[in-house]
Amino acid sequence: MHTKAAVIAAEALVRDGIKSMLSIDRTVSVVGESAHFADISQVRRRVDPDLFIIDASGLGPGGEVRTRWTRSLVDMADRPLVLLADDGVQPDMELLRLGACVLKRSRMSAADLVSSVRMLAIGYLPVERGLAQQLAHRALEERAGEAPHVRLLTPREREVFHLLARGKSNMEIAASLTLANSTVKTHVQGILKKLGLTSRVEVVMLAHRQGRRPAPSAVL
Repeated sequence: MHTKAAVIAAEALVRDGIKSMLSIDRTVSVVGESAHFADISQVRRRVDPDLFIIDASGLGPGGEVRTRWTRSLVDMADRPLVLLADDGVQPDMELLRLGACVLKRSRMSAADLVSSVRMLAIGYLPVERGLAQQLAHRALEERAGEAPHVRLLTPREREVFHLLARGKSNMEIAASLTLANSTVKTHVQGILKKLGLTSRVEVVMLAHRQGRRPAPSAVL
């Protein structure tokens, strides 16, 4: 299987380095590149890559900024992403949910990059062992603290549930999860039905009993 990759990095030296690392494998080729994140849609249309490799150092220092940028890039790319990050960047569940494979530049070898590209190309999301263990432990803790009925919710419904518990409106939830308002409304209706609740107020009350206090400014 031949994999076509596109590289997005502000520095020419970084782009050249990535291309050099990928050149060790004849089944992977770089078919496009750009120095600007805003060009990602244009690159996708022009060369139709299987995935993007992006230097994440230009996405901003904060986790929230980085995640917001990544969400935008996922929408524009419509392809799997490999994010090359500095050591200070800690991958989180949101980045994984977006389908981003995060590699630390200081510890990444050419073989690491190539193997990650191969895995993404066939539908897998490579995750470092330490991070996988950390996320699994966190998920078990969250699951243990949930009411039995909450466990009936799908992963997406749980995301909506937690935002509802914080008093978020449908519009705010849609913006946070990059969903259409109509989709959020459908999820809310499904949550109420599965949990046997009749209103958003009852969602907040249920979450409060589980130890998830709503924000003081929550509008019910």
